[in-house]
Amino acid sequence: MGNIFSKAIRKLSFHYNYRCIVNQWVIGISRGNLADIIRNKQFNPDITWIDLNDPGHQQADPFILNVDNGSVDLLIEDYRADDNYAKIASMHFNPALQATDHKIVLDTGSHLSYPHIFRENNRVFVLPEASKSGKLSCYEYVASVNALVFLKDIIELPLLDANVLKYKDKYWVFGVTRPASGEDKFELCGFYADQLLGPYTAHPANPLAAGLDGVRGAGDFFAVDGFLYRPTQNCKEVYGKSITINKITRLDEAGFESEPYMTIMIDQEIEKNRGIHTLHTLNGTNGIIVVDGTRKKFAPLVRYKEIKKEKRG
Repeated sequence: MGNIFSKAIRKLSFHYNYRCIVNQWVIGISRGNLADIIRNKQFNPDITWIDLNDPGHQQADPFILNVDNGSVDLLIEDYRADDNYAKIASMHFNPALQATDHKIVLDTGSHLSYPHIFRENNRVFVLPEASKSGKLSCYEYVASVNALVFLKDIIELPLLDANVLKYKDKYWVFGVTRPASGEDKFELCGFYADQLLGPYTAHPANPLAAGLDGVRGAGDFFAVDGFLYRPTQNCKEVYGKSITINKITRLDEAGFESEPYMTIMIDQEIEKNRGIHTLHTLNGTNGIIVVDGTRKKFAPLVRYKEIKKEKRG
């Protein structure tokens, strides 16, 4: 009898969560250095998580736009359930790391995310994910109007979470695709060019890696003590559960090799992190670290909209 009762409770709990609970993505910000994380193989920054009162509002994929006199500007993915797609927004934080301003800087009418930032010659280029468009496009951020201006489509593929890296006088683009076979995994593809805006040549070894861990990008490449590191998502158990940092051991026009270096997860023993369950983006520069994670919210109406969207495919 006890087993039957327990099963009934578990079933009711599952349906309750499925029907009423949403996973809300939120931004976290902290002072700290990625180099210290790599050298110590420890991730324990004092993260301030941004509260979003509307459970249908989600913010994710933070990239650092500017750090000036303690203030910080980010570009992020900004999603609202009523729109049913995400836009790219800027966020401003004061020296106390309190969010004080927010503005949509790019709205194409279709889902956008992962606003990767690449700087060169005092210009700021942004390559947001727009995989539903079937291409990767490059924009320039214009600070005077706080907006993104379209420059060029550079790769005609539905790349997810693409990053640009300049390495040994070549421009490299790394992004993932889903295999045509429909397998539940990601495939890492690399491309190289002599100019940022291309034309790009596909790496002869594509796909460079495949799987659900260590493949899909989770932030920008960064260098520590002469070595390149690449944050990647671990999606084996659940989407964006944790981050695997990979150390790049080879990158050239004939080959690409990397190896897992460390895993980064949310430490829920830290009071500020309680209620945060996953982690799937990591970026840092000039003494600032930004991440994102999910917290559970009771939101039956928002969950109902999600279920309708899932059924439509």
